[in-house]
Amino acid sequence: MSLRYMILPLLLALLTAGLSLGQPAGSTSIADDNSSIEAVVDQSATLSLNESTPINESINESTPINESLSLNETGNVSSAAGNAIAAPLKADLNYIWSFSGIEAGLITMALEQNGSVILGRAKYEPDDGMAWNADVLGSVEGDKVELTMSAMKDNALTTTRLSGTFANEAIRGNFTQVRDGKIVANGTFNATWINPDISSYTPAKVEAPAAVTAPAPAEVTSTADTADAAVNKTTSKMNEKKYTDVREFKDKIGMGGDLSGIPPGMSGF
Repeated sequence: MSLRYMILPLLLALLTAGLSLGQPAGSTSIADDNSSIEAVVDQSATLSLNESTPINESINESTPINESLSLNETGNVSSAAGNAIAAPLKADLNYIWSFSGIEAGLITMALEQNGSVILGRAKYEPDDGMAWNADVLGSVEGDKVELTMSAMKDNALTTTRLSGTFANEAIRGNFTQVRDGKIVANGTFNATWINPDISSYTPAKVEAPAAVTAPAPAEVTSTADTADAAVNKTTSKMNEKKYTDVREFKDKIGMGGDLSGIPPGMSGF
């Protein structure tokens, strides 16, 4: 039972007992009694308010719980926002790009991205020197880009490996160039996109290498042919002047002639 309900009956009982003991029931006494009753009522109201205080206090005590809940919710939201900011943006590389730092001039590269796979073509068109075309194969994971470019340069296959990061509509990183199993160049590169229309890419015009005239095959003479030629030459010499023209010696033939120059067999004349 509430304390207020216990006090009011006691007060009424005291007032009734006082009147019954012979106190005059004048207006002044009644007013005083009324004042006393109002005071009691006020006191009771005060007591009732005081009794309700613990309830309010208990409500107030629950506030930190709500505050902790709100703080936890805020912390979760902040954590989720932080994770969203920390997550790398997915690169979109479907452009025609201009690469600097690899050659003396700019390399133009058209890339087509399909998921994480990249296929493309590249060309180099210097003001002076040999132009070339290349095939490109690569991959992208988050903001990390890997590209491999293969081209015929100076009549040798040259492979360039590029590893970079995509950020602010650009790619920046390092490259290594290999030819004939040896590193011929390395360094840093920068790439910016210049055209979103990949279909407008055209390869470089590469001059065909000059034709090399093969020397005429040397005439091969076999040993048998050489032997035959030697025999024919000897036979030819043996067949020379098989007979003697006596007209050459007409002045020496006859009486008193000098026969010293006459071939053997003809001195009998």
